Amino acid sequence: MSKILLCCAAVSSLALAGCASSGGSKKTSYDYQVDQEKIVSVNKWANDRGYSVTWVNLPHKGRQESGAKD
Repeated sequence: MSKILLCCAAVSSLALAGCASSGGSKKTSYDYQVDQEKIVSVNKWANDRGYSVTWVNLPHKGRQESGAKD
């Protein structure tokens, strides 16, 4: 009985390890674009005043509408 339980546990752990290491989907799709105008504007403002900016999260534009609403 314990050998069967041990075999089941081993097979289960191998199956889970295989699923976890398969990598999944590598596609990264974002619904926004980086707002380059804002980055340039903020960096210029900071440089004019003697500051420097370190962007942690880049500003982004919202989702673009694919069609016009009637």
